[in-house]
Amino acid sequence: MEEKVMDIIMQIKHRMNGAVVNSMQESGIIYKVNYGVTIPELQQIAQPYKGDHDLAIQLFEQDIRECKIIASMIDTPAKVTGEQIDNWSNDFTNIEIVEQVCSNLFWKSDFAIPRSIEWCLEDDNLLQKAGLLIAGNRASDKTIKDSIFEPYIGIIENLVETDDELVSNSAIFALREIGKRSEPIKEKVLEAAERMAESDFGIAAWIGSQLLFEFTEE
Repeated sequence: MEEKVMDIIMQIKHRMNGAVVNSMQESGIIYKVNYGVTIPELQQIAQPYKGDHDLAIQLFEQDIRECKIIASMIDTPAKVTGEQIDNWSNDFTNIEIVEQVCSNLFWKSDFAIPRSIEWCLEDDNLLQKAGLLIAGNRASDKTIKDSIFEPYIGIIENLVETDDELVSNSAIFALREIGKRSEPIKEKVLEAAERMAESDFGIAAWIGSQLLFEFTEE
């Protein structure tokens, strides 16, 4: 296992890009160690290790951006535990790691939905974003009852009564995907969208108007 980790780190170092690191830092994306390897390159490195859960655990423990992202790319969703989700979420310190871990892995886990609701109710923008990304991605699973997703509508309606762009982008994604599930839940999303469109909060009004436009066009 250690040999695999060291081999991956060597591949990462071979592709290091200082310009990318500087650009990320200027955007506020900070890691303890960051070699600036692009996501497509990380996907190439990850490919031979797909499905190696134990390696994913080892990689995420490294204080290296690229190792954490590769871990989310190779892990097996069925082996992800609630404890793992809780542990990994402790490293949700910037927008990139949240997007990569949630979009690559967490949303596919059966433990994701309960955490997702909890995170949306947290007073932490990055956890809120994580919860919304999980909800939006998981909404495509038609084996889950609509009733599981209905609470998100009210939660998101409350969340967007701020000017936080970090949360708003994920909020519109989640509501859009939830609204696609069925006609009954779509109607509930549209009702919320109408209320948001009349909000005094700019972002809430924009999200509401955008959703009304998109679903009307459909």
